[in-house]
Amino acid sequence: MFTNIKKNYEFHKKNFFRGKDIYCPFCNGSYKAQKFKFTKEADTICPVCSSTIEERTVLLFLQAKTEILPGEPKILVISEEGKIPEYFRNFPNAEVKTYSETGDFTIRDNTLKDKYGSASFDLIVCNYILEKLPEYTPALKEFVKVLKPEGIILLQANIDYEKEKTAEYPLTSYKDRIAMYGIPGNHRRFGKDYQSLIKANKLNISKLKFTEGFEELPPLSFNKDEIFYIAYKSDQPVLFDNMDDLEAEMSEQRSNVRSSYFSAIAYTVMFILPEIVKNSLLSVGGRINEREENKGGLLYFIYVIILGTVTFWAGFLINKLFFSGVLPGGFIAWIFLGLPSFLIIGGFGFFVMGGYFMTNDKAGIIKKAVIGIYLAVTILISVALSF
Repeated sequence: MFTNIKKNYEFHKKNFFRGKDIYCPFCNGSYKAQKFKFTKEADTICPVCSSTIEERTVLLFLQAKTEILPGEPKILVISEEGKIPEYFRNFPNAEVKTYSETGDFTIRDNTLKDKYGSASFDLIVCNYILEKLPEYTPALKEFVKVLKPEGIILLQANIDYEKEKTAEYPLTSYKDRIAMYGIPGNHRRFGKDYQSLIKANKLNISKLKFTEGFEELPPLSFNKDEIFYIAYKSDQPVLFDNMDDLEAEMSEQRSNVRSSYFSAIAYTVMFILPEIVKNSLLSVGGRINEREENKGGLLYFIYVIILGTVTFWAGFLINKLFFSGVLPGGFIAWIFLGLPSFLIIGGFGFFVMGGYFMTNDKAGIIKKAVIGIYLAVTILISVALSF
């Protein structure tokens, strides 16, 4: 049974999170807006595939406003890692370029130069990349070259709508970029002139806000305020209204997922509870380690008592067994095994509690007094048991 549950992990996971808050086009399901049910952590992250609301907005736009994806399109995707490149890697005719300073689409301007033939792609997705390039015009010129006459380019960018003109940032260190811009990789912040800058590179561009017709989508499925910038070489972009098809697909997905208390219980016991226990242990562990800020806490106090007690009495017991002759080897074994065990293992426990009592200034007088009294009683009992 447990093997089958693990094998059908995705099925149980979808069933566990099924709900009406988020429709996710990446994993084709409708889910609760909770990352973990027991913590009630509301989030716009898909609880099944972890897609972000920004990523879902892009894909829902392409599904609802274009007819490119259902065919066998030639697609060029330039994106930072995430669900978008992961999704498009499933298309046989897609070229997916991961953006990073060491990735296959880097900050070098000539990354695409002469790599693809003219009029190669039906769709180019280049979101939030132009602002990262020291010179973005060479990339736009290559897009013009490789885009088919009726193709479109999705050109999302970080735009400051309060500024009339694009602000070019000087080259600075990573630390300076964080302090100055918040996003260390950016070389500019586009202003209201973004469309004119794109047009200057022989591309037409339309600014679209696609809230109309999306009323049936759960509000956390997409960003209703997202403005899309569609670049193209023709007079008008080739767009459609596929909302009816999208809503039909959503309804079908809802009907395909059967309610199952068994799935909910199985997923809870085998996956959610272990995750909660693991996170709780990590949280506790983070508060009982040797960092100075932890040494005045109650958890650290309990940790010292348990660690000191276990190690002290473990060393004492080993020493007692060898000394009493219960374990073989006699006096020689006691000298070389029993006594060293007591001095090393038991001594460690003694110094753990003694060190807390003598040197831990953050503990407070009450905790230190308790440890001191406990240590004294422990020594007296061990002495009494030695005879």
